[in-house]
Amino acid sequence: MTKIIFSDYRSPAAEQAYEIAWDFLARSGAIRNDFETCVFLAQRITMMVEEGHTNRIRMANRAISEHQHYREGLDEPRKGALQPGGIGRP
Repeated sequence: MTKIIFSDYRSPAAEQAYEIAWDFLARSGAIRNDFETCVFLAQRITMMVEEGHTNRIRMANRAISEHQHYREGLDEPRKGALQPGGIGRP
């Protein structure tokens, strides 16, 4: 697994939040694509910095939660997609 570094000059807490979130997701096995996860976390944490957040733990927890919801959305079958045995199924 590649370690991708994130930094935001406006807030040292952002870099720490990213590290906390990345480490948690990596240890829990939730990272399927390093680059995708890096971009996702960096975007979310950058948005939080722009909103004025400064607490690294809150930012990390929010980024983790949003990543989990994002992954759940990707893992769910799409509406209207054919399911096994779906043709002629009530």
